[in-house]
Amino acid sequence: MAYQVPPIPVPPNPVFIDAAIAEIQAKLGMLSWLTYTFGRSYAKVEMRSGEERIAPFVYKGQAEYLPVEFNDNLQAQSFFEVGNQTPINYEKNQVNFYEVPIGIIFWANLKKIDSIKGDSYYFAEQLKKDVRDLLTKMNPKVSQFEIEEIIEDQDSIFDQYTFEQKERQYFSYPYVAFKFELLVTLQEDCTL
Repeated sequence: MAYQVPPIPVPPNPVFIDAAIAEIQAKLGMLSWLTYTFGRSYAKVEMRSGEERIAPFVYKGQAEYLPVEFNDNLQAQSFFEVGNQTPINYEKNQVNFYEVPIGIIFWANLKKIDSIKGDSYYFAEQLKKDVRDLLTKMNPKVSQFEIEEIIEDQDSIFDQYTFEQKERQYFSYPYVAFKFELLVTLQEDCTL
């Protein structure tokens, strides 16, 4: 991937799940090693070398999307995936709650984060601990959430995307990827 300093699009006045993501995204920006915290991604089909492939993109604005797959120019990045929005005991003209599963995918270059430590130690657990500590101490205003699972298996993390063989190099040292699966609960006032 060619981009060196990608923009980080942030939706103005986000609502519902986008507001919850923006709040978590801003908090993740406090991690010293996480240089890019992208927001909500969309799985898009693109053509590369005559082959159809699916990759994660964030909406950049002006009808353009920015790919957020592996980028060896970056130290570390994250982006969000959003699942289906499920109402919990929905009732008309009442305050209702929805559950929305989200995934936060992290990808990092350990050598760029700490070259000395990265040469001798695969410190992915420290990065996961940093994220876990930040999320569990967070007091969100827009939603509530719980960590359901932390996934390390590359095939499971990226199961909805297709990658060319040369991109598989980004799945081994000095690179690390992991995914936090969260279940977000949101309140929505219904006035119908």
